[in-house]
Amino acid sequence: METYQDSALRDDVKKAVAELGFIKPTPVQAAAIPVIMESDRDLVALARTGTGKTAGFGLPVVNDIDTDINAVQALILCPTRELCLQIAKDLAAFSRFRKGVNVVAVYGGAPITHQIKDIKAGAQIVVGTPGRTLDLINRKKLKVGQLKRVVLDEADEMLNMGFQEELNSILGATPEEKQTLLFSATMPKEAKKISQDYMTDPAEISVGHSDAGNSNIVHQYYKVRASDRFSLLRLLIELDPDMYAVIFCRTRREVNGVAEDLRFAGHAADALHGDMSQAQRDDVMRRFRKGRIKLLVATDVAARGLDVSDLTHVINYNLPDAPEVYVHRSGRTGRAGKEGTALSIVTGKEVRKVRDIERYSKIKFEIKEVPKQDDVYKIRALRFADKVKNAKLDDKVAAFLPEVIETFDGMEREELIQKILGYGLGNLSKQLSGQKPIREAKDDDRPDKKGRNIDYTTITMAAGRNKGYNVPQIIGMINRMVPGKKIAFGKIDIQNNMTYVGVDSKEAKKVVAAMEGAVDKGTELNVRMFEGGTKVDGPRDFAPRKRKPFKPGGFKKKKKW
Repeated sequence: METYQDSALRDDVKKAVAELGFIKPTPVQAAAIPVIMESDRDLVALARTGTGKTAGFGLPVVNDIDTDINAVQALILCPTRELCLQIAKDLAAFSRFRKGVNVVAVYGGAPITHQIKDIKAGAQIVVGTPGRTLDLINRKKLKVGQLKRVVLDEADEMLNMGFQEELNSILGATPEEKQTLLFSATMPKEAKKISQDYMTDPAEISVGHSDAGNSNIVHQYYKVRASDRFSLLRLLIELDPDMYAVIFCRTRREVNGVAEDLRFAGHAADALHGDMSQAQRDDVMRRFRKGRIKLLVATDVAARGLDVSDLTHVINYNLPDAPEVYVHRSGRTGRAGKEGTALSIVTGKEVRKVRDIERYSKIKFEIKEVPKQDDVYKIRALRFADKVKNAKLDDKVAAFLPEVIETFDGMEREELIQKILGYGLGNLSKQLSGQKPIREAKDDDRPDKKGRNIDYTTITMAAGRNKGYNVPQIIGMINRMVPGKKIAFGKIDIQNNMTYVGVDSKEAKKVVAAMEGAVDKGTELNVRMFEGGTKVDGPRDFAPRKRKPFKPGGFKKKKKW
């Protein structure tokens, strides 16, 4: 199958494909479509994000719908509402010239009565999230007795999100005689069990992994200390004011913090994560797609189904633990033949993750020198000057040109240029003036004061400066609550309502277990392993503190009451 016109697709589906601008199928489409259409065999397809898998299963699904049968004939399951809506939108585009093919999306966070009404009106294809789909089946509003095909899209992510039981229940309710298609980026043991329990001798294809580096994406990373992540992010954004990017963070709290700090710095940024209401998420995505938001800070799960073809950058504020997740993330840029850049901010100890990704995906990373503020000023000044040079004078302004020229009378050329640059870059100077220089991280852990090389793991507790904590109090409290020998501490970062503590990795689980349910100063500490891995790393600085000279009579007697 070299072109869509060579395929066994119906003419009205080929016409829709042609109007969408599809000519040559992607590798996953070329491999999957013939298997799905030319046999009733089940299929397991390993394909990363951005490889065109929606068309790989969607075109055969739309092609084979019998419009004379008023029943659901195809069920497509996916992990998130965003992906559900995107798949439904794509299938509607594929079927635009097929009269009588109706696609209905069902998902949580929206009135179920509306979805029931749409199904009753006649739906041959249902695209749904597992929870809402099972709910509709249990209510007997979604009847699956005449299903011909079931598609599990992003199966690994559905399992990661805890939908194992829902998937088992849904698949158990479907007819035995059907074609089951499982699409996944990875094949965890749970997905293998699904293929063993609910599929018969499936064909297997794997594309998009070994050739992950052969794309229009440039992969780069910067190595800095954990505490300098945000400072570097700001500089990278200032270096490229036209950046249109998704910034991936690990946790919802970090997503909110980074998005808020970017807005405070004057950037059009917003957050996307699972704690937001569906209406909030829809609003953020609408503004991002329209370009009103240029920087979207998101978690991996929330960004599932995100399909924006013009992204210039994907930024990994934190590298993911799994190499395949990195490939998923980076695949969101460099689409539709356009060039894209995947930037990663890593600490010294995280460089090993870069090497893991290189081995897994055949991607080659380029390490970049950490930019300085002077680099930002220079690039922005040259870009601003170029824009001024190429600006066209409006006719209405031209009428007042003599008076404007008179305003600058007596100024030297260099002075005038300085004034223009000062006016054009004044806000940039204010934003960066208080930022400290960024320090490059080292690959190796530094020894502690006893000369031991210790690997540190970060734990968090839900209390900080708002409860009056300082570093000695944090250390003393943990040592009191953890039995046995004293713990080796790394850096300790006390924020307003959260504290990050680096502890000896060998003792980290012991500390968390010992402090389970701990209450101090009337506050439940909620001690946990930090999901981001290493927010604070390396030993503390043990330089002796300067003591104030002792003054005779310096102590005051306490008053007696």
